[in-house]
Order: sequence, then C-alpha cells, then structure tokens
Amino acid sequence: MKTIRILGLAVAAAAVASLLSMSHASAQPVAGAYYAGEITGCGESSCGTVDFTVSGDGSQVKYFTAYDVPGDVCEFEGRQPYPVPLAIVDNSFGPGIPGMFEVSGSFPSEGSAEGTLRLVVYDPETCDTGVLDWTAITTTPTPPPVGGIAELPDVSESAARSYVALAGLAAAALVALSAGAWCGRRRRRA
Repeated sequence: MKTIRILGLAVAAAAVASLLSMSHASAQPVAGAYYAGEITGCGESSCGTVDFTVSGDGSQVKYFTAYDVPGDVCEFEGRQPYPVPLAIVDNSFGPGIPGMFEVSGSFPSEGSAEGTLRLVVYDPETCDTGVLDWTAITTTPTPPPVGGIAELPDVSESAARSYVALAGLAAAALVALSAGAWCGRRRRRA
C-alpha cells in the first residue's frame, strides 16, 4: 500500500510540474516596432486599416489609429486616432473607451498583432461600426537576444494541447490510484 501512495504522489508531482512548465501561446510585442494591417468583418470589400507603434520598452501601444472605417449610417473617414497610449499587460492591450473608441488587441505570434475595434459617434445621430476584427504585422526585425540566459523554445499551440492531454492523463491516473488505495483500505477493515 505504501508503494501505491508513493507512486500516486509521484504522478501528481509530475502532472503539476508539466502544467507549470507549459509556455503561454502568446508572443512578446516587438519593442519600438511599427505595426500596420487591415480591418475585417464590416460586410464591405474594404473595412479600413489600422496602424500603431509599440513603445521602445514594449510596455505601451502608442498612436493606435484606424483609417476609413465604414459605420452603419456614416463613414469614419480619414484618421481616427486613439487619444492616449494603451498599456500592454500580459501581451494584451485595451479595452479603449467603452461606447466611443473600443480597441483591444494581443500579440499572438512574433511580429503580429490582432484584436477588435468599435467606433461610435452620437452627433447628430448614432453611427456605430459594430465590433470589427483587425490584424497587423510589423516588418521591424526582432532584436537578437542578449546573451547570458538561454531562451525558451517557442511552443506551438498543438504542443500546448499535448501538455494539456498529458496533464489530464496524469490526473486520471492519480484518481485511479487513489480509488485503488481507498478500496484496499476498505477490504482490510472488512
């Protein structure tokens, strides 16, 4: 019985270690980079464009601007700049100004960004773009890593799914071992 408990603890420890070592599926924004891309989802051939710059230290999205975005009863022509920098927290930014200039985004892979955008104006009547998707890329090269510490390899989403499946299998094994130990104790008492 003691070996079953030790084996169960070892399986649980391995499951916890594999979960803690998993990499997140998002990438870091490229510090100091200029991103540009397209808006989609408006139901027209062109839904406009977006661009922005990431601050030199990678902590803010600066100068987020949408261009020529169609609304339901109007068009947001020309530049529509967001008025202040947006903080990047956990590789994401947003939510913008609710009910006026809603913008959020994340950096899912090296050199790319994606998110949602919604513009609303109330004068003289309400004009709303609805929630639109946007994607952007940068051509700014990622600076090389500074030596001293080895970088973790990029883990693809399919590898992350494998880790989740492995953790689920380990949890199931732990439950089975615990149930076996419980049954063994009940038999000894009877």
